[in-house]
Amino acid sequence: MTRIALALIISALVACAAPAQAVPSLAAVRGGTIVLTAQEPLTLDPVRSTGSAADAQAQRLLFGGLLQLDPDGRWVPWLAERVPTLENGDVWLEAGGQRVRYRLRSGLAWSDGVALTSADIRFTWERILADPRASGREGYDQIDGVETPDDRTAVVRYRVPYPAFASRFGALVPRHVLNGASEAVLAAFGRSPIGSGPFRLVEWRSGDQLIVAPAPTRSGEPAPYVDRIVLRFVASLEAAKAQLRAGEAHVAASLGESDIEELEGVPGIVLDLRPSTLVESLSFNVAGPITAEFAVRRALTLATPRDAIVSQLLKGRARPGTSELPLGWAAPRDARPQPADAEQARGMLDAAGWRQGPDGIRSRSGTRLRLVLTSTTGNRLREQVEQVIADAWRTIGVETEIRNVPSATLTGGFAANGIRKRGTFDVVLAQLGIAPGDDPQSYLSSRHRCDAIPRAENGGAGSNWERWCDTETDILLGRAAVTLGEAERAALYARVLSRMDEAAIAVWLYDRTRIDAFRSEVRGHVGNAWVPVTADAERWWLAPRP
Repeated sequence: MTRIALALIISALVACAAPAQAVPSLAAVRGGTIVLTAQEPLTLDPVRSTGSAADAQAQRLLFGGLLQLDPDGRWVPWLAERVPTLENGDVWLEAGGQRVRYRLRSGLAWSDGVALTSADIRFTWERILADPRASGREGYDQIDGVETPDDRTAVVRYRVPYPAFASRFGALVPRHVLNGASEAVLAAFGRSPIGSGPFRLVEWRSGDQLIVAPAPTRSGEPAPYVDRIVLRFVASLEAAKAQLRAGEAHVAASLGESDIEELEGVPGIVLDLRPSTLVESLSFNVAGPITAEFAVRRALTLATPRDAIVSQLLKGRARPGTSELPLGWAAPRDARPQPADAEQARGMLDAAGWRQGPDGIRSRSGTRLRLVLTSTTGNRLREQVEQVIADAWRTIGVETEIRNVPSATLTGGFAANGIRKRGTFDVVLAQLGIAPGDDPQSYLSSRHRCDAIPRAENGGAGSNWERWCDTETDILLGRAAVTLGEAERAALYARVLSRMDEAAIAVWLYDRTRIDAFRSEVRGHVGNAWVPVTADAERWWLAPRP
């Protein structure tokens, strides 16, 4: 199925749902509370966030960055007056490096009323490099310094040409609050931050909900329409859908493809469907006791029934995955789904010395071919996918134990012993892909460079969960890091993605569809697959229920 075909499917689904959900046009009104179902974030500190969807949804309400992505995936101004480019003179090459000039909009302030200045841009960079618990430093470690000739101007000095500069400084942090802060103050900031977003934190009640209210109006921007937004924590997508159906919640974001059939046409519910930047995937721990072996990983890849998952569980509402970059200018145009061939998988395991026992499960030198498959609890579709995979792997002689954990346990940071960060897994089922506001260079570097493997020596920084280290990939990403042309960068990234497939470090199950569900009284939202659903929450308003 082509990308065009997938887009047509999604368009058709939206068109079919529209008549039952049509509502009269009304003028925007102020007031009211919007309830959004969500998983509980790990932290509200963007510097220490692991990039989970739960963190991103909450942080996007509270923090602002210099630039942001529009629905077409292009950079537009946010706190900055304009996007720096070579053409407008705000980007230039100098002394073997690159300079990027940002001009802040006038009248910006933090949620406590203190003015936001260029000194906060410089401090954000300093803190990311200095904080041992920073989740990632890619790109920031290429900066020599940040000049602040006046309160609204910052000039970022990169040591080398850095094409992904627009994706840096996606969330600024306040110098006047955190400069010289102790660990106790930093920890408290993660629970009760001062931000520069459209909202301010009112309350975070652990295990229950997080409440935000409009921050002081920023210069040139209207205040949010609603009085409050409540992020109500739910344990599962089933609970989120139940609250949405009952009218107890207004928004349920990032639903699964199997939820479309259940919710389309339901009176009072509107679905926003669009291709996403994410791919549902299986990640192998290349440092694991069994999955370190290429023959095993390749056999598991060959035995994974992607087509059956798409046709049977998703009812054809997705397409088999082809790469870790399914959308955008860097997505490989000629990528094809990884082939499925159970017979070839059996032959590879036979050749590697794994022999089937009386119960059909293979072993070698006293070691049973047994793996643990881990995902997040409370997701019925993933549980179904896991069972299909486990059944398919058993046909080639692999025993699979399904052992799911809460999202916070899987995606937690290194200090919190997060399973992915620590590498304490065999196979993980989760979504991968460019996070909100990221760039292919920074994303792939943080995911697949050798120095992005989280370990004690680097403070757990990086997101190379698979622990795959490939010298050629490092070289390719190094070349892309100093290449400014998009076409040239895309070609280098395609080679990186090809090497990943050759190494069989992951299985791309299916390209995710971005599915956000709203009660029909919620107005003002403009769908954007490149950012969290809350990215335009300041424009949301409530129409009277019919």
